[in-house]
Amino acid sequence: MLYGRDGDLSAIGGFVEAAVDQGGASLMITGETGVGKSAVLHAAATRAAAGGFRVLRACGTPFEGDLPFAGLHQLLHSLLDELTRLPERHQGALTTALGLASGPAPRQRAIADATLAMLRHASRPRPLLLAIDDLPWLDSGSAMVLRSLDLAGTRIGMLAVTRDTHQPRAPRVHDLAPLDDQSASALLADRFPDLPSPVRRRLLAEARGNPLILRELPTALSADQISGYAPLPRFLPLSQRLQAIFASRVADLPQTSRQILLLAALDGSGEIAAFQSLLPGQVVTEALRDAREAGLINLDPAAVRLTFRHPLIRSAVLELSTAAEQRKAHEMLATRPDGDEDRRIWHFAEAAIEPNEHVASLLERLAHRTRERGDLTGAVAALTRAATLSPDRRDRSRRAAEAAYLGTDATGNLRDAPRLLEHLPASGTDAASLMTAIATAQHLLFSGIGDVDGAHGPLAKAVDAGLTQPDIPREILHEGLYTLTWISGFAARPDLWTPLRLATTQLAPPVPDSLSLLISCFADPALHDPGRLDDAIARLAAAGPVEVIRIGIAAQYVGRLEECRAALLRLLEDRHADEHLTLAIHAMNLLSRHCYESGAWDQAAHLSEDGLRLSRRHGYHLLAQMFLHRQGMLATVHGDTDRAGELADEITRFAAPRRLQLLRILAAEIRTRAALARGDYEAAFLHATSIAPAGDRAHLQGPALCLVPDLVEAAVRSGRPTEAEAHVAALNRAHTAELSPRLALMTHGATAMTSADDRFEQALTLPEAATWPFDLARIRLFYGERLRRLKATQSARDHLTAALATFTRLNAAPWAERARSELRATGLLPAPTGDTRLSPQQHEIATLAAAGMTNKQIAQRLNLSPRTVSTHLYQVFPKLGITSRASLRDALQHPGNPP
Repeated sequence: MLYGRDGDLSAIGGFVEAAVDQGGASLMITGETGVGKSAVLHAAATRAAAGGFRVLRACGTPFEGDLPFAGLHQLLHSLLDELTRLPERHQGALTTALGLASGPAPRQRAIADATLAMLRHASRPRPLLLAIDDLPWLDSGSAMVLRSLDLAGTRIGMLAVTRDTHQPRAPRVHDLAPLDDQSASALLADRFPDLPSPVRRRLLAEARGNPLILRELPTALSADQISGYAPLPRFLPLSQRLQAIFASRVADLPQTSRQILLLAALDGSGEIAAFQSLLPGQVVTEALRDAREAGLINLDPAAVRLTFRHPLIRSAVLELSTAAEQRKAHEMLATRPDGDEDRRIWHFAEAAIEPNEHVASLLERLAHRTRERGDLTGAVAALTRAATLSPDRRDRSRRAAEAAYLGTDATGNLRDAPRLLEHLPASGTDAASLMTAIATAQHLLFSGIGDVDGAHGPLAKAVDAGLTQPDIPREILHEGLYTLTWISGFAARPDLWTPLRLATTQLAPPVPDSLSLLISCFADPALHDPGRLDDAIARLAAAGPVEVIRIGIAAQYVGRLEECRAALLRLLEDRHADEHLTLAIHAMNLLSRHCYESGAWDQAAHLSEDGLRLSRRHGYHLLAQMFLHRQGMLATVHGDTDRAGELADEITRFAAPRRLQLLRILAAEIRTRAALARGDYEAAFLHATSIAPAGDRAHLQGPALCLVPDLVEAAVRSGRPTEAEAHVAALNRAHTAELSPRLALMTHGATAMTSADDRFEQALTLPEAATWPFDLARIRLFYGERLRRLKATQSARDHLTAALATFTRLNAAPWAERARSELRATGLLPAPTGDTRLSPQQHEIATLAAAGMTNKQIAQRLNLSPRTVSTHLYQVFPKLGITSRASLRDALQHPGNPP
């Protein structure tokens, strides 16, 4: 299948048709090597044959380049049976030229005339198309004959493929450009469908739309590289076929030109001044001229910067140079008087062949600067090289352990962590031992092992020992405590939180804000300082990716993800997102949770599917459970309770043997919500209280707060008012309503279910309640049911109608049906689909507009475009019989306007 060539084939096909209609013509197809000229020629010839043309083919090859008229023989072979129909002079010229008979060699002109006569004769029944591939490789005799053919006045078209270095003198040329980005991506996905995003993007960038390179480059990578488990090298290796294309052109250059190209390949800046500061100016000028004439580089108009004509030319330059030549080039570049300091350090590192503490320490400092700039992959590379160059075993161990930790915690390099940790000290009280314990714990936690107890014990011991060693850097101790927080959070058990809190009290101040917030929001949200979280969220715009994730996770458990959304999206859109795989997976998890809570369920589904695929592909089986939870919750609200149960069971099978209480809570949330969807309130209560009795302090942990509305509703509907009241009392004692607007909505809604009706009004009128439409609609539904039983029919209809509109928009089928049933019980039949008055979405938009929100604010709330909001309002006004927004509130309250 050809990708991205419809336009080319259309143009070439048009030429062929026109050539026949207007009396014969030829077209040369040109383009760089590997761009697909032969494939396009074949496709064009096939189309012509299907359209009634007789197609004659010939292909030049190096082997036949010295065989006289070999190409002409290929072209005319299928016509030889008709040779006797030509005049004798033409028969004689062709039979002799083609070696079918002996005799004096005919003149070139005679052979050309005979060939044209043969072609004219063959084109009488139907038009002819000559398809000549690789014209430059045809034998010289055949090429001269074809170039001299006068096709004017014939029914013959000729397509010939030539290379870009052999531009033909032809009246018509079709230059075949590289594939566009979309077509190149489709071709790569077709040939290599399972490539991870970072690998795919790198290959697309290197290939620059060249189909041959797209097909060949992946074949030169190792299995780990192509699967994303091992990093790609700075310069990609070439397959034998690509070596033949690119390396041969480099090999033909003089040694000085190759040296300049090697310096350019290793330097990366392309600044010609860099080479002029290292070599005599005349030498540089001549070398650049040779490389330019060979078609390997381009120079900008001011001749101050060079670029390789194709990225793989750099790879070819590297493959043709020896290790000694590369080290010498790095040494030269490291001594540049005007060189960039970071580049200089890397050149020193690449030139070193023995351990060198000075260079290793420079690399370590570079790694820390690189990490602060957000390039965690670059930091891992610098630390790994620093470890290799460290003469002292302790320094080597410490740097390797830090590289392993960063690789697991941020970049997603789980598979490489065991290799880095293999020869590191397993015990001790120095920084290297602590970093080893941190990296090992990260690997045990996030990999398929998911061993929280095995990760916690050794790390807690190493952190305790580190707290007594004044020479261990505070940053390493902080990383140890962060990792203990992850472990304790997934375990969600008091026996693990206690030693962590004790360790933080022994840590010299100041304790990082994100560490304190993570511990408090995970373990006991009621104890966290909202003001401190306010400050942390305010700093997210300038925070690094690791800090964004830490604050985002803390905010998740107190219902403040909405405020972190912009920073999380920015992290995913960052150019390093695919390299920072672990952070990207965390961001997708948090965003999918936010989308679920805010009613953007389509986005939640996409994020959970992508996150699950990434997690499984890269071995993050623990994080994969978070996305299974999201899919389970979506299944419950859409009414697919069987699927929800299957997903809850899958999470439980992973969690139970590993004692992962957080995952058991998430599975309980799925089962509880599914039971509510079925109307099985007894089962819902039992599932909600499977983690702890109603009112128990365990329900006040961050992960368990999500069960608040479900547990209370299940208790009330299953006839357990005492348990419901006990749970609400625990919430109010913990002041959860003061922690965030979302928890305020959940707490006030739960309180209203167990108390007087005015508490419903307090929940429904909270300023930001509409941010969580499903939760708000559930409160309206419960309130409407109560009002109906109290015979407050009109008020019940108002709330039930609003709830139905939201459930219908969200496709929350079980809850929508419950709202319809309640409305029917009030004597009001819900408006059928296709009602000429307001649709559910129009009603919701009108309600928000009546509340004073602008089109832009409504669009952000409902995940629509402002234009869509404007269009809906334009349709709403005449339906309600009004002409301005000022009249919306009164019109919506009129009982004659159901949604």
